[in-house]
Amino acid sequence: MIKAFAQNYFKSLSESICYGFATKMQASSTQKTKDSAGRRLGVKKFGGEEVFPNDILIRQRGFRWKPGQNTSVGKDHTIHSRVEGIVHFRRDPYKFKKTFYVDVIPRENPNRTHYPPPPYSYHPELFPELAKSNPEPIVLLKKSDEKVEVQIKQQGFKISAKQYKPIEIPVEYKPEFTLSNLQQQLSIHKQ
Repeated sequence: MIKAFAQNYFKSLSESICYGFATKMQASSTQKTKDSAGRRLGVKKFGGEEVFPNDILIRQRGFRWKPGQNTSVGKDHTIHSRVEGIVHFRRDPYKFKKTFYVDVIPRENPNRTHYPPPPYSYHPELFPELAKSNPEPIVLLKKSDEKVEVQIKQQGFKISAKQYKPIEIPVEYKPEFTLSNLQQQLSIHKQ
């Protein structure tokens, strides 16, 4: 009787415990998935570069780089140049921490953005009389008449079809290995 009771108890217990696996995934909420775009911080003009007044030299949070001579600081710690000149980075050798200062050495920068304007010239079809006194056209880049041979580089197995040259085989040419000679040699090796 005890045996029958124990069997029934364990059978009911196993039926109540055993469940099948879930066929659908449980819905869950995700956290910490939002992110903002980067702020594009860092050095914008490096040492030796030419700057103009109010150019941004460095964007930063806090004072990783400190303002030096001829520079100003914005409310978000951005360092601007006050004068036209060249950027110069220096380190204070007497401080324990590696403190970097950004200076602008005043200098007049040459105009590298635009060519000087060409002299005024009249249209030859509309004003033929006035066009006779037009100046010669300015050629900024002169083309040389010398022909330069182009060297073709072979990289790996990529060879363009232009590099192949047809080969003429003379009629008197007899190859050392003909098909019959090769068949004879192969039959000798098999035996």
